[in-house]
Amino acid sequence: MANELNQQRIIDEFLRCFRKILMNPELSGELVRIAKENINEPNAYQRIAEEVSNQTTLKIQEEHTEADRMFIKLLMDVVKGDAFLY
Repeated sequence: MANELNQQRIIDEFLRCFRKILMNPELSGELVRIAKENINEPNAYQRIAEEVSNQTTLKIQEEHTEADRMFIKLLMDVVKGDAFLY
């Protein structure tokens, strides 16, 4: 039961994030820009998380939730995948 509640919490957090992105189309461009600028830096994951919080309306707490970790990893994967297209 606890695992199901945790999974639902993660889904709910993702949905809130995607709603913000859909309501503000410029946000997705900002997220990609931040990831591209930091993807090759030492501690890229942490730098991206901090910059997303500092420069956008998406706020990632210092203690990252599972949804935060999944979101940052997805953002990094998108940028890495984009690099393979060119």
